[in-house]
Amino acid sequence: MKPLLLLATLALCGLSSCEKARDLAGRLIRKSSAVPSPSSEWVTQVSAADYDTFRTQPGKVLVIDFYADWCGPCRQLAPILDLVAKEHSGSVLVGKINVDQNRELATREEVRGIPDVRIFRDGREVDRFVGVPSEDEVKRRIEIHTKGLAATDSTVPDGKTPAAPEPNITPASKDWLPPGMQRR
Repeated sequence: MKPLLLLATLALCGLSSCEKARDLAGRLIRKSSAVPSPSSEWVTQVSAADYDTFRTQPGKVLVIDFYADWCGPCRQLAPILDLVAKEHSGSVLVGKINVDQNRELATREEVRGIPDVRIFRDGREVDRFVGVPSEDEVKRRIEIHTKGLAATDSTVPDGKTPAAPEPNITPASKDWLPPGMQRR
């Protein structure tokens, strides 16, 4: 629809005002490709200076999304993360880090593809994924790590706080071996 609008604008302006048409077309393109910063009250824009402080907040699950404004999959994932943060208001915090504006941090954290989402609990990375999984998969991954958050905030009878859950890692199956090969 927008390319048609641009062509119609160029046709109406005629050759005598090519500069005006180009200016108008440039403004329309910039306006349509602009991505607002996170406007949700549950999503925080995180800078490189705030990164270490943000990810080590105790008693919360912290989801950090490395993204870029121009990235289509990042735009698909944003409303899913917003919904998850809204559903777990207070116990799950979502932070977004723009890799174009924070290149040094992205390099330090070895971000190879975007969206790159990392899940932290008590300062420890407990899960991560790259790309856009389904909404149910994102919710499942975060739900695993929110279990026991209320117990972490309150006193446990023996005086110890429970440990954070271990990452959900399953070994790969060995069904890929060719016929006739033996497993050791």
